[in-house]
Amino acid sequence: MKPLNRFGLRVAGLTTVLLLVLFGLYWGGRMLWERWQNRGEESPPALTDEERRRDSDGDGVADLYETSYYATNPNSKDTDGDGMTDLDEILAGRNPAQRDAAAFKPVTGEAVVLGEHSSYTDKYLASLPADIPREEILEHTRLAAFVEANKGPLLPDIAAERLHSTPVTGAEAVAGYLDTISASHNPKITPVTSTDLEVAFREMATARNAAPMQQVISALTQNLSVLFDASAPAEAAELHRKFVAATTALLDNARLLQAVDTDFVGSLIAAKRIEELGGVFQQAAEQVRTLEEKYGLE
Repeated sequence: MKPLNRFGLRVAGLTTVLLLVLFGLYWGGRMLWERWQNRGEESPPALTDEERRRDSDGDGVADLYETSYYATNPNSKDTDGDGMTDLDEILAGRNPAQRDAAAFKPVTGEAVVLGEHSSYTDKYLASLPADIPREEILEHTRLAAFVEANKGPLLPDIAAERLHSTPVTGAEAVAGYLDTISASHNPKITPVTSTDLEVAFREMATARNAAPMQQVISALTQNLSVLFDASAPAEAAELHRKFVAATTALLDNARLLQAVDTDFVGSLIAAKRIEELGGVFQQAAEQVRTLEEKYGLE
């Protein structure tokens, strides 16, 4: 059996997809600007989905985002003609409208004290200089530094009393445990792939359809319930703890992605955490492979 198929979960490469969607959405940047101003002015007319999503040059960055925040040409994928697309420059922390890669101001990378702020977006805005130009609010390197400084622990602490174990060991015990946590053997486990998360996020962010993301969250919630009920033999105890913690973290960050409308920066943090969770799940897959090889279970 292939370990990743057994888990029914792939997260590698997902972060790039999420960031492409997040940074390509005008409404996300507009939300930050409106919160930053916060002057009680009358809100402008709501944009239609077609206006919000229009991308004339097909570079992955919405036209309104290009014209309002980076002064780039919505009809050209490479505004400054340096051979790098506008989107690639944005994601690399460069100014897509200027050839000079040093045009951005240095990033402070200072973490904001959590507490009185209700969201990561509010915390991010509170960290900005009072006189920051509008076009620098969404500066990629500044956002990236904030995400790195505020992402917190990757895995949550799981209380030992919440995890079940059994003193029984050997091939039969290990095979039984692995089958319990396997999407291919346990019908109560629903496979969740990076494609599922990608499609769900795109549907929610661009088509305003929250149903797929809710299905992902429901599936992860059910999977986690099964994991907490499972009993791991002693030699799989560390694997079990890691898998429960990683699945819990994935569920928490899927919920943070679900709240992108109200916490744009929080979704960036969720994307970063999900990227790093890929390594944790890979470690778990390697531990499964080791157990399978030890007992000839492949």
